[in-house]
Formats: sequence, C-alpha cells, structure tokens
Amino acid sequence: MVSPFALFAQPKVKLTKSTPSVKFVVEQVARDFYQNFNNIKGDTLNITGGAIEFTSKVVAVGALSTSITKYVDPNSYSWQSTLFKSEEYEAAVEKYKEYYRQINGATLTFYDKTSYKLSGYYDVPDENRAFASSILELNGTNHDMKLFKVEVALSYTMPEWFVKIMVYEKVADKDIRPTIRQ
Repeated sequence: MVSPFALFAQPKVKLTKSTPSVKFVVEQVARDFYQNFNNIKGDTLNITGGAIEFTSKVVAVGALSTSITKYVDPNSYSWQSTLFKSEEYEAAVEKYKEYYRQINGATLTFYDKTSYKLSGYYDVPDENRAFASSILELNGTNHDMKLFKVEVALSYTMPEWFVKIMVYEKVADKDIRPTIRQ
C-alpha cells in the first residue's frame, strides 16, 4: 500500500520542451526559391500596390504565421515565418539563438541539384536595441547565388519580442534606388 504522502515526496522532473528544427523547412523553401516559390505558394492573402502576399504550403511546426510575398519593384519574392513571440526578452533571445544554430552550417540543395553550405555571423542581441539580425549566405562561387539570403531576426514590437526566419533575394540598394547623376 502506498502512502498518499509518498506521492508528493517524489522528486519532480522538469521537462524542457525543445524547439522543433527549422532546418528541414528552410531546405524545402530554398529548393523552390528560384521557381519563385511556385510549388509552395498557396492562396492569395493580400494585394497592395507594390506587393502580393500568399499563404505558404511549407510551414514550420508551431509557427505563428508564414507567408510568401511577391514584390513588384524590384521583381522579387520572399518567404517569412514568425516562429515565436514572448514578452520575456530572455526567452526570445534563447529561441533566436537556437534557430540560428539550427540553420548555420546547413547544406541547402536547390532545384538544379547544386548544394551550398549556409553560414553567417551571429548578431548578438542587446536589450537596449529593438532588434538583432543574423544574415546567412551560401558559400560557393556561383554568382547567381550571391543574392540568396536566410535571415534569423529578433525584433521588439511593444509589448512583445518576435523571432522570425526569412528567405529572400537581397537586391543591392543601388539597384533598387539608383542615385540620380547630373
């Protein structure tokens, strides 16, 4: 017979919940990047003068929101997913760091079966800044792939901290808004 007091005397094990990996999701998104996400693009969500937003058929486990945006000028696409939000700065920083670690060093294979390693510097968060942004790029010498970026971002919008991952083509600022020469 077990004493009811013995049940309360048992040590309590703290279960930590691990963050699901986003590496596989980023790999799926990258594979469809140069097809303008046609294979993973879902229904139209919103149309504005300069952009069209779509749902994404590829969504990370537990994501709060995920979408694909087509920009009119310059003609480009991006995939973005909000993965975490919290009023607690430390919790958000932990998730930001964890997502960065999951994808930094990942090998991505594209539609043409070429593979590249993804890497970038970790932007150390500071509570005095409202954001941190670690941009990862592909190694390799293929000039066409130099515009491909994966960004892990931590941002603050009152009263919460958000962690996002974005996959996009970074067109040089000078090509978006060239200076006027006289």
